[in-house]
Amino acid sequence: MSIHGTCEEKFQPVKELFQEIHQSGREVGSSFSVYKDGIPLIDIWSGYADKEKNKEWERDTLANVWSTTKGITALTIAHAYEQGILDYEEKVSTYWPEFASSGKDEITVGMLLSHQAGICGSNTDKINDYYDQAVMATELAQMEPLWKPGTASGYHSLTYGWLASELIIRLTGKTLGTYFSDEIATPNEIDFYIGLPESEEHRVAEMVPFPKQENQNKEMDLNVAKKFSDKGPNLLKHQNSREWRQAEIASANGQGCASGIAKLYSLVVTEDLSKKILKNSTIQTMSEERIAGRDLVLGVVTRWGAGFVMNMHKIIYGPTEESFGHSGWGGSCGFGDPVNNLGMSYVMNKMANNLAADGRSIELINKTYECLKGEN
Repeated sequence: MSIHGTCEEKFQPVKELFQEIHQSGREVGSSFSVYKDGIPLIDIWSGYADKEKNKEWERDTLANVWSTTKGITALTIAHAYEQGILDYEEKVSTYWPEFASSGKDEITVGMLLSHQAGICGSNTDKINDYYDQAVMATELAQMEPLWKPGTASGYHSLTYGWLASELIIRLTGKTLGTYFSDEIATPNEIDFYIGLPESEEHRVAEMVPFPKQENQNKEMDLNVAKKFSDKGPNLLKHQNSREWRQAEIASANGQGCASGIAKLYSLVVTEDLSKKILKNSTIQTMSEERIAGRDLVLGVVTRWGAGFVMNMHKIIYGPTEESFGHSGWGGSCGFGDPVNNLGMSYVMNKMANNLAADGRSIELINKTYECLKGEN
């Protein structure tokens, strides 16, 4: 199995591990990147972009990264915050008046982004509704919270995207995907899309879902929040369609490659002011703890920033507690390490049945830090 790309000599063990993971049959195609100041330290890829293994994975192969998208969305909201467009402590209803109904009038932007709003699911089972921002925003604005907002987190696995998007639409007149493209991606040459243009379709990998039986091995004793979160159409059936990729679901259907995601996070946490996307004061605000405790939907102890998974247990994003980012269903992830000024990302098309972390990415990330530690 050939490993393509570049890798600084001190990170050779990471490249060797990457090759081992591919040779073991745990991958179809994947990429792993570590950037500093917008420059790659590790930028490697291998395997195939389709299930039948006819199309080779390239450096710029795009994949559906599911909830890794949420981190990009959170960075987009942080950019709007820095520009004075919105405030994390302001009530959502100030910007979106209809949202105040059914006991949601006290929910702030920060609460919304940290999964405290209590509207973690949708009642529709129509995939075309998911593609329609106006339809979903109307439903969510009218919805009554499942729990008292601000008292607990319950992962808004899909609704997070429509909620965050509506804020940007109300305040800028642009969709969140367009705002991200105009203000962040295009000026900084970041290869990531929320709402994929047809011109980029030729680069997209076919996602390979996990076996059906894995999806059935769920706990039978589900709480109300988890049951509500699980409602809706089977998205695994739609993830490889043009309709899914062109829609803007800012929680779940971002299309990206590891190099683009790692570069983005590296430009957030860089100390080079000529390249820096967000001020340190913004980073501190967006990544400060909004709530910590056992998440009602995920069933595990989490610590949420304003849309970011915080590296509370120092497990999924290496040894730096201050690291922030997001991981996606199936295995992808992207995060920034503000201590070491690094952006890292892992992107693949062979999905594992997980929501929070993947063994492949954890192994690669830990090996990277081992190499870093060895040079000190």
